[in-house]
Amino acid sequence: MEYIYKSAGTYFGFIANGFLYSRDGAYLGWLEGLHVWDADGRYRGQHWNGKYIISNRFGVLPVPRPPRAVPAVPALPNPPPNIQAIVLPTGWVDAF
Repeated sequence: MEYIYKSAGTYFGFIANGFLYSRDGAYLGWLEGLHVWDADGRYRGQHWNGKYIISNRFGVLPVPRPPRAVPAVPALPNPPPNIQAIVLPTGWVDAF
């Protein structure tokens, strides 16, 4: 399980078994390698630095994919503490 944060350092959610969930356990999407797709099949961005999901504001988005079946929600982890804020590379923003 990996914890995901916003660039401001706030805990956003987690990745379990290749699926992305909110901090409350709501299914948000899935990962294919470093690429992240939302629950509706729209491309959202990249899994970056092991902690963030970011999107290039100036990039060309791939064609949407068919949505995947909603997986069973795993046991919710205890929310980790927030972390220090970071500055994203130029042109990149939080994807969610």
